[in-house]
Amino acid sequence: MNFPSRGLVESQHKLSFEVGDNIEVLCQDSGMKGCWFRCKVLQVSEKCLKVQYDDILDCDGPEKLEEWISSNRVASPDKLGIRCIGRLTVRPQLLEDSSDYSIEVGAAVDAWWSDGWWEGVVAEYDVFGSGHLHVYFPGENRISEIQRKNVRISRDWMDDKWVEVKGKKGIRSFINSSLTNVSSSASKSQGTAKI
Repeated sequence: MNFPSRGLVESQHKLSFEVGDNIEVLCQDSGMKGCWFRCKVLQVSEKCLKVQYDDILDCDGPEKLEEWISSNRVASPDKLGIRCIGRLTVRPQLLEDSSDYSIEVGAAVDAWWSDGWWEGVVAEYDVFGSGHLHVYFPGENRISEIQRKNVRISRDWMDDKWVEVKGKKGIRSFINSSLTNVSSSASKSQGTAKI
C-alpha cells in the first residue's frame, strides 16, 4: 500500500493528528480499492504520518505492518458518485454505532471484511431470511454476503466533522448494468464468463 509521490493530489485542508491517535486510512490500490484500514499514529511529520496497522501483519515478520503515508492525499472520486468530493484518505477512526439503526436497500454502508471496513451499498436485505445483507462494493465491482453485525452506516470526514453519505436508490439497476459489463468484457477476453 505504498502511495506514489507522482500525481499525488493534496488537499488544502490540513488534518492534525498526534502520536497515539487512532485513525483510518483509505486504500485505493487495485484489489483493495475502497477499504478503510484501522491504524495508530506512531510519528508525525509535516506532510506524512508513520502508522501501525491494527489488523495487518508485516509480511516479513509477526509484527503489525508499519509504513509512512501522506496525511493530506485526496481520495479519488467514487464510482457511484455518492462520496464527498475532496475527502482525504486519512481520517479519525469512525466509532461503530452500537444502536440498532435501520438499513435499507441503497444505504451507504461500510462492511467489515478482510481486515478492513469496505465502502459499499446495500443491494439486498435479509438474504433468504438469514438477516444477512448483500453488499455491493463499487471499488472492486463485487457483491458479497455480509452478516448484519459486520456493517456500519457509512460516513465521510469533512471539515472536522462526520457527514452522512447519501445512498443510491437505484442500486439494483446500476449493479445489474455494471456486472453485465464485467461479464461481457470477461467473456470476450476469456471465452466464457462466470459471475
